[in-house]
Amino acid sequence: MSDDINERFARFLRAVQLQDIRPMSLQSEVKGSMPPQGSELQLEWRQSFANGDPIAPTPEARAFRPKYEFVVKFQNAIIFEQTSVFVIGFKIIDSVAYDELWADESLQKIFMEKQIQKILWPLFRQHIHDGMSRLGMSPVTLPWIL
Repeated sequence: MSDDINERFARFLRAVQLQDIRPMSLQSEVKGSMPPQGSELQLEWRQSFANGDPIAPTPEARAFRPKYEFVVKFQNAIIFEQTSVFVIGFKIIDSVAYDELWADESLQKIFMEKQIQKILWPLFRQHIHDGMSRLGMSPVTLPWIL
């Protein structure tokens, strides 16, 4: 990111405050057998948002509804799927700065695709670990996102 976008993004982050994170839906499903230990697995994941995000439950709040989907494959066959849906709420603490900066689509993209992902990634990693463990599978360890 350029220095200008970094400064604008830092200003945006000072205009909001994380209020709440709620898992709304967790679904884990075994689709096949785990291969022998040491086998190469393919991991795929994606993040998407509900239409209309962010929603404004009050004038001074915004909520996002990200969905994370994760798939473990062995030799291109799906063996495990995890879907987690969250609601993550923010309080607007500087509405003038928020309104000005949220109008910038590049800042919206950075916030939604990077910042929210960084906030929720540890929870999603835990969902995958728990989901695989509870279904009798050896959990895979996902990397940290820095």
